[in-house]
Amino acid sequence: MSAVATTGGTAGGVNVRGLRRAFGERVVIDDLDVQVKPGEFVCLLGASGCGKTTLLRVLAGIDRADAGTVDAPSPNAVVFQEPRLLPWKTVLDNVRFGAESGRDARRRALEALAEVELAGHADVWPMTLSGGQAQRVALARALVREPRLLLLDEPFAALDALTRIRMQELVGELVRRHQPATVLVTHDVEEAVLLGDRVLVMAQGRIVRDVDASAIGRDAASAPALDRLRRELLGDLGVTT
Repeated sequence: MSAVATTGGTAGGVNVRGLRRAFGERVVIDDLDVQVKPGEFVCLLGASGCGKTTLLRVLAGIDRADAGTVDAPSPNAVVFQEPRLLPWKTVLDNVRFGAESGRDARRRALEALAEVELAGHADVWPMTLSGGQAQRVALARALVREPRLLLLDEPFAALDALTRIRMQELVGELVRRHQPATVLVTHDVEEAVLLGDRVLVMAQGRIVRDVDASAIGRDAASAPALDRLRRELLGDLGVTT
């Protein structure tokens, strides 16, 4: 079966059917189906090597599918674990690098920097930024593309605990404001439950659990339900509590 990959789906969401990706004899993704609605925030959990990042790369068009169909909207934007800023460009020029050329590219880049609370850092060099600031620049570079699909590959993993919490809050706010379809790859169950409308668990190249987390509130009254969901997800990952 040959793979068919398409972009710019009219519905604005993600629709993957029968996806397969192998590297030599090692099958990383096997007959995987997944859908993400426009504006939906989906968190993808799973052990290392289960295929999470490979799926993200296929959705981004960075990697190919060996079989199946992949319908994903464009433009898309990816934020990786490392900010991947260009050290020879200022913060503003790093953000502008993500935008299409045009007379309003500078204005849009400045607006994106303001959204990530770095309006005063436009002329700063990347090497002078903290880890959290650098990741916010990477996020601004993604937002300036006005993506219909935002792909996040463990973007908070290298941050300290307090910076990580602030970045989670910021990403949640920005996704609600811009409403792209969003897929976040993470190993952190707490993070998935906090941010996701849905939480998917991936194992052996397939989605083995799909949880609607949007129905669970984030207030004190929802604490028992949240705790139960955390325990269930940890159990899916082989962690007993």
